[in-house]
Amino acid sequence: MRRRLIEALTYPRILLLANLDVEECPQNRYFKPAHKTCQRCEQETECHWLNCNDEFSILVRMPMETLLESLSFCIDYVDAQNTRAYHNVKRCACKSCSWVREARRLVREYIASKQPDRTDR
Repeated sequence: MRRRLIEALTYPRILLLANLDVEECPQNRYFKPAHKTCQRCEQETECHWLNCNDEFSILVRMPMETLLESLSFCIDYVDAQNTRAYHNVKRCACKSCSWVREARRLVREYIASKQPDRTDR
């Protein structure tokens, strides 16, 4: 399950990188929470996420709940991008909408795997 969660983060990472305006960033996309430029930046959340989730080696050591939170952030981000582009995530067959549906299914699958078996009662 860990590998699948990490793999699911690949597409939104590419999307986030493509949407960040690196040329305008005085920090060269290196998020520094204490820096005033980062605090005022419109892309603070996206940049912070990338800096926390950019290295696959870090993701391998992350607790599963943290990976799930990262994936949930990405689902919201990609879904918002799709909404701005007037896509209907439930019906659209594009890569972004398909990714959102698959990522949501993966989250539900992970949550269901953590639920106690109700047949034991």
